[in-house]
Amino acid sequence: MPPPSTPKSLSESGKILDKPTVSKKFKFLKKKKDEKKDREELVTPDFKPMLQIIFWNSLGFFFFGFLIPYATLEIMGSSGVELGFTVSANTVGGLITAPIVGYLTDKISKKKLVLFGSFGRGIAYIIMYFSINLRSKYGFMFGIFFLGFSVGYFWTPLDALISQKSHKTYRATAFGARGGMIGKGNLVGSLISFTVFGLSHTFIPNITWIVYSPLLIFTISNFYAGFTFFKNTDEHLNYDDYILSLNNEENPLILSNLDEDNSKKKINTKNSSSSKLYLGFFIFMIAFMLTSVNQTLSYPFLQGFLIENLFVQNPILIMAVYFPSEMVAQLLAPKLGVLADKLNPRITISITGSLGALITLALINSPNAWVFGILLVCDTVFAWLGMLILQNFLSRFSKTNRGKIFGIRQWVSLLGGVIGPIIGGYAWVISHKMPFIISIFVELSLIPLFILALYALKPFVAEKV
Repeated sequence: MPPPSTPKSLSESGKILDKPTVSKKFKFLKKKKDEKKDREELVTPDFKPMLQIIFWNSLGFFFFGFLIPYATLEIMGSSGVELGFTVSANTVGGLITAPIVGYLTDKISKKKLVLFGSFGRGIAYIIMYFSINLRSKYGFMFGIFFLGFSVGYFWTPLDALISQKSHKTYRATAFGARGGMIGKGNLVGSLISFTVFGLSHTFIPNITWIVYSPLLIFTISNFYAGFTFFKNTDEHLNYDDYILSLNNEENPLILSNLDEDNSKKKINTKNSSSSKLYLGFFIFMIAFMLTSVNQTLSYPFLQGFLIENLFVQNPILIMAVYFPSEMVAQLLAPKLGVLADKLNPRITISITGSLGALITLALINSPNAWVFGILLVCDTVFAWLGMLILQNFLSRFSKTNRGKIFGIRQWVSLLGGVIGPIIGGYAWVISHKMPFIISIFVELSLIPLFILALYALKPFVAEKV
């Protein structure tokens, strides 16, 4: 008897199992595994451990953002103008350190700078905690100032490390991962804040030492973050050295990341004195400053708008409306980063800017707090997408002067952060909608500025994609 043919195999249940289906599934799994391996080769091995510091540093972001306007207006009894100056104190501290740190980032240990920034943030939380409990308006303002002063030592060197430890085509995704860590930390920290602040404010509102105790928890997390970052990060390992250590001369990542850049070094050096370069960079920095003005002239008054216009008086409900906005965008940041690496910068900036202006207009005409909160989430998501695209471009502009470039960007952004709340404070006195109306016009004016700057600077980018 001839052996039976076996074009198909039988499963234990007797059903026919089509072999090509198994093959397709295997190929799909293999493809996913290869894609994961490729992604791992787009960053250095210590990239993910390095980003852990952001999680621990971000635990207090939501509570801090909520606390500044709430403590200033409700606890200290300050005016809208005083709130503007209080918010500006944070950025004044950063203005002092940003140009210094930008220079130091390219000269000395980045790990030590980040460590100092992490410890400084924790100390600032302690100052704020005691100032709130002692009802010290100026002590609270000094704590916010010292926070800005300390944080100036944190983000510039960290952004430089993120850039040097990732492939140029993966840069927005790398910064998206940074945003994702902020979102995760924000989520955990917000749950802690909600639990401690909500319960204590409800049952023991007069015992303020417990109501505002999350600030002490976040102090400890910042100290821990600094220690673990210093231990787990090799600041001398950059992406170019790592990819060369794989000993694969035909690796396309090596060819794309090194050969193209080397072939264009002479071109960039030759054209570095071009007036087009300086004009483009100047316009780019002005646009970054106006972006910060746009964000800070209305953001500090969101709580006031909820209280005065939508009649939301319960601080826990205010936190609930605030809670999703930044956090959702940050949790989506890794996906937004992947998207940003694939999009045309000029077209995307035009779309996100226009949509942002429309959403702000809808925001101030919200019928209730929940619609207000949903619109706030959408606005923040579009803002993050635009920011990742610009961060990607800026990180590829120069390999050797990243610290200086990030430092200048940080400084002009902080300058906008000083101007914005002050303008917003005076506009708030005129009308509670006025800070948001001004924000709409500023946001629309940013579109042509960024498009012009991107066009002018494109020939001078060191890492072209």
